[in-house]
Amino acid sequence: MRPIRWSLTRWSPIHWSSFRWTALSLSLAALIFGGAVLAARLRAQQPAPAVPTHPSPYYVINFVDSVPNYREAAVAALKQYVADMRKEPGNQSAEALVQLNRPNHFFLYEVWENDEAFQKHEASATTLQFRNKIQPMLGAPFDERAHFKLE
Repeated sequence: MRPIRWSLTRWSPIHWSSFRWTALSLSLAALIFGGAVLAARLRAQQPAPAVPTHPSPYYVINFVDSVPNYREAAVAALKQYVADMRKEPGNQSAEALVQLNRPNHFFLYEVWENDEAFQKHEASATTLQFRNKIQPMLGAPFDERAHFKLE
């Protein structure tokens, strides 16, 4: 006589061999599903576009977050920095933008002739003075990201 085991619906005999097959089938299905998901994710990751050795123009995005109490001083510093930056050799464009729903979060958009012009700008007195001036007003670290245009 087979042992009687508890079933959710009623007392009935459960065969351990059928339980093992069910567990094995579920495990196998989970492995196949997991493998399919992994394969799909790997296929979805396209190779990044080739990065040019000397991109031209050279785009730079800066995220600047000021402490709310220093917002007005940060705006004045950013406006002056953008005005000075536009006069530098190799600068093609410079804009300071503010996030709509966070008036103390700023976005500096810079376009430089090439990486060399940007590196000269980074070492310039204008940039060093701006960074020193804005540093005590920052609510988050200065976040600078270089980009190139997709062709």
